[in-house]
Amino acid sequence: MSGPRTRTFDDTEAWTGSLYYVTWRYRTHYTGLDGACYDIEGNREGANPFYAYKRNVRRALLNGTLYDSRGQVTRRFTNYPLGYCVNMPKDPRTYYPAPDLATCNQKAWEILAGTNPSSPHVNLLSFTAELKDIPSLVRDWGRGLLRKIAKGHLSWRWCLKPMIGDIFKMIQFVETANKRFAELRRLRDGKTIRKRVGLGTDHMATVPYRVLLNSDGATVYGWRQDRYTRKMWGSAEWKIQPDSYIINMEDRKLMKFTRRMLKGLTTQGALEAAWELVPWSWFIDWFSNVGTLMSATNNSVGCTWGRLCLMITTTTVTKISVTSLDKPTWVTVTGEDEWEFIRKDRFPVYPIVPFPLPYLPVLTARKLSILAALAALRR
Repeated sequence: MSGPRTRTFDDTEAWTGSLYYVTWRYRTHYTGLDGACYDIEGNREGANPFYAYKRNVRRALLNGTLYDSRGQVTRRFTNYPLGYCVNMPKDPRTYYPAPDLATCNQKAWEILAGTNPSSPHVNLLSFTAELKDIPSLVRDWGRGLLRKIAKGHLSWRWCLKPMIGDIFKMIQFVETANKRFAELRRLRDGKTIRKRVGLGTDHMATVPYRVLLNSDGATVYGWRQDRYTRKMWGSAEWKIQPDSYIINMEDRKLMKFTRRMLKGLTTQGALEAAWELVPWSWFIDWFSNVGTLMSATNNSVGCTWGRLCLMITTTTVTKISVTSLDKPTWVTVTGEDEWEFIRKDRFPVYPIVPFPLPYLPVLTARKLSILAALAALRR
């Protein structure tokens, strides 16, 4: 039988500290791990959703004794937990929400493009055609410092860096060809292969801000900073079609076909090269997924896909630090407040819309630098 299943665990421990201030006071805090997991039991042949989270809380403690002028104890902290527990710990979905339907459709095409057994390793047609642009990249460099910087940035981003990457790919060509040949041979023999592709990572940190940590017995402040991270990757299964071009191919011919396909010397490879050589095609791909669709629909081998899954790991790490200026001199802060919230999600996805869709891109620092360089050259 199959169906949804929920599991939880709680490995937290309770610790109690004391404060003497006129009278005795006690405060209990919980440290350690807890979490939950939601998945599907059974259904081993399908793509199942999966959600899990884990929280880890470590708390700082107050210790110290204050004496009056007669040497008598007026206040005493003994492993007394800090009172601050606002948003402890913070769910990473507050900054990275779960993907909506449009995002799942976009990521599905990216997964197909990144795991496609028919994708070229290096496109020789595009590489050869771009060699003619090298003389123009070094022309007119003496027209001011701003133009030098702008043109140097664009030359590196759009010519030198991709060219160096292609050269390194050529160096690794034999190893890649052997791996792809093994995959195609498994497909030819009727087996299923499962591939995965990275879909990028994100990082964000808040500016440290001051918070009141404790006001019971002593006033203690601290500096809080939240760090958010997100890592995405995808996986897909591929099977051979009954009418595939390679289904009756012997190993020697299959290796030749693999090398030709990895060089982009196929009809689909020529189409991808033509798109890359179109002026401003890179800018169009910022606002649509034309290039991704071309890579995803490349079917030189003749395969079908299935069980597309998008995996996302998001993390929030909160650290609170206390300086000597944030507390009385007689108070000692033992340990540090550090909270961690890790969420892992798996979403079955499907490429719903089979044509390019416009979307508003996120203007990262890299994209903004490209636009600034273009503006400098334009003026």
